[in-house]
Amino acid sequence: MTDSRFTQDDVDRIVKTFRETLLDIPEERFDDWLAHWTEDARLMPPGMADVVGHAALKQWMSAWPAVKRFDVLDTDVEGEGDLAVLVCHFTRVLAAADGGEVEQYGRQVLKLRRQPDGRWLIAAAIFNADHRSRAT
Repeated sequence: MTDSRFTQDDVDRIVKTFRETLLDIPEERFDDWLAHWTEDARLMPPGMADVVGHAALKQWMSAWPAVKRFDVLDTDVEGEGDLAVLVCHFTRVLAAADGGEVEQYGRQVLKLRRQPDGRWLIAAAIFNADHRSRAT
């Protein structure tokens, strides 16, 4: 049984998990990306139906445009017991057709659950753009 107190170590592990998911996407390491999600995880992309479960998440992610990188602008984590919420702002950098880059600013909320082995996995996520996108 795990200790159910929510500590700074939990915050650090949650932020690390979040950042690892963003590193996996540009490298198209979708199995590694999925390893950070619960089996019944729910992703709520903007303007689309919910994506639920590993098979659906992998299919959805495989259809995403190629991402060059994510830059995390800030994170805020709160939790109690075995539940936590991470709120963040980020930049998604895509390759532009002219060879440049397009930066798309976004924000995201993640709900995470502590697993019996102490790991924190993403159980739900919702994100959207914050309309500051620009070409560089």
